Amino acid sequence: MTEVSARIVVGVDGSDASTAALVWALDQATASGAEVDAVTVWTHDAMLDDASAGRTLEEAREVHVHELETLVAAVTKDRPAVEVRCSAPDGDPADTLIERTGEATVLVVGSHGRGRLRDVLAGSVSSACLRHATCPVVVIPPLARTPENGLGQRVAKVM
Repeated sequence: MTEVSARIVVGVDGSDASTAALVWALDQATASGAEVDAVTVWTHDAMLDDASAGRTLEEAREVHVHELETLVAAVTKDRPAVEVRCSAPDGDPADTLIERTGEATVLVVGSHGRGRLRDVLAGSVSSACLRHATCPVVVIPPLARTPENGLGQRVAKVM
């Protein structure tokens, strides 16, 4: 019999909502012993991505991975050890996260990312994930980030 390891995939785009999603995912991983795949999805386009301006694809990817690793280090600083893998594939955020659900126990995303303009241009990542993911999806709503909420209090310690 093969042992199956629990894997939580969490989409992180640098927004407060995605930081809350990362904190929630790490809480669940701590409780369940799951591994966490923190994923930042981006597009190599200087107009849409500041890290792409004046950089090659690989240089921009390194910037995104470094930013993600820095955030993960801040969030995990005072936590029990959880295995977290960071990756920064380029592409469409919804498609990439949905693709990762094939090997995931759960997918976690924030309900609002970097802004309404991107939502209008790119569509809602959380909505697409809810419709097409092949595993359960947890969407962290804006109210979960308020100081009155337990999750909001944990996020405030990081930010």
